[in-house]
Amino acid sequence: MFDVDLFVTECQAALSAPEPKRVVERLLREAMADVEGVAEALGGGADAVFQPLFRSPELTVANMSTAPGSTSPIHNHCMWGVIGVYAGQEDNFLYKRGANGLEQQETKILRKADIYVMPDDLIHAIHNPLGEFNAALHVYGGDLVERPGRSIWNPQTEVEEEYDIQQVLAYTRELSS
Repeated sequence: MFDVDLFVTECQAALSAPEPKRVVERLLREAMADVEGVAEALGGGADAVFQPLFRSPELTVANMSTAPGSTSPIHNHCMWGVIGVYAGQEDNFLYKRGANGLEQQETKILRKADIYVMPDDLIHAIHNPLGEFNAALHVYGGDLVERPGRSIWNPQTEVEEEYDIQQVLAYTRELSS
């Protein structure tokens, strides 16, 4: 059975490693070997949720779930992240800055038990294409909510804006209706 407290403690300890995201990647791979145990321990996949399990300036560990058909605005993290999907599917639309603004590069589809190691400079939008909730365990090398320098892109104008969690939620409702 997946132990949430032990996982958080191990992620905290990983911060002292030369490459913390590689240690976290290993921890998530081990966790996703028992994907049903993770789902049972976290209870995700039944409601849209952002549930921080641990948050500090150096680390965020969170249980996240998105509603069927929902889409996030394009955003960045300005830190590394590693996620493990334990229910449903998450499509990541990956972008790069180009001469004329953002350019979509590829789509990374994550399904149950998949792991995704996100680079520090990732710019993406997330979409749940299924008729059921998806859920993933997320670990970031910083405070996901309060990280300086984060941005979101206005879905109508494609103008980059300062990250604000309330605006993210408003844009997500707008994009998902």
